[in-house]
Amino acid sequence: MRQEELWDEFYSKNRTAWKGNTTVPIRVTGKALDLGCGNGKTVSTLIDEGFEVTGIDFSEIAVQQCRERFPQAEFVVGSVTDLPFPDSSFDYITAVHVLEHIDDKQLSDTVDEVSRVLREGGLVFIRSFTERDMRSEKRSDSDIFYRFYEVQDIVDAFKGFSVISAELKEERTRFGTLRSRAEVLLKL
Repeated sequence: MRQEELWDEFYSKNRTAWKGNTTVPIRVTGKALDLGCGNGKTVSTLIDEGFEVTGIDFSEIAVQQCRERFPQAEFVVGSVTDLPFPDSSFDYITAVHVLEHIDDKQLSDTVDEVSRVLREGGLVFIRSFTERDMRSEKRSDSDIFYRFYEVQDIVDAFKGFSVISAELKEERTRFGTLRSRAEVLLKL
């Protein structure tokens, strides 16, 4: 089964997979693109922050759910490796838990596409689970592709961007497990 089909199946079964809003650093305004928008958790935050929002995901089911939930935003079925937008279209791009689902070639293509559609001086925010995250062992036998990044891996992938912040965020859950993620904010 292709990755798109696996994600369609996931969103069909888990309509409210991720609830609420996520946090993203806001230092610009204007047009925002959410890569791998899923069911809209980051889109919701960007709308609340006043952005004109576009979301893209290769799951048709996820995009349809977002269109129903957020009629004030635009949603496109497509790939993060081949963005269907003109050059310099966005002021802010988010990739929250997206990069961990693409291989090295796709990552390189995604970085090229982000560079192309982001305006000069625009920002990109990336959040990705690290290998130490409580979820990493559970996902090792999943059919959905997973990989994990350290902060430096993301910085290295986005060479040519200026690093505004690059942090490892770790906290213990109430059950004693570890949430571990790399968070990087970059400027073109």
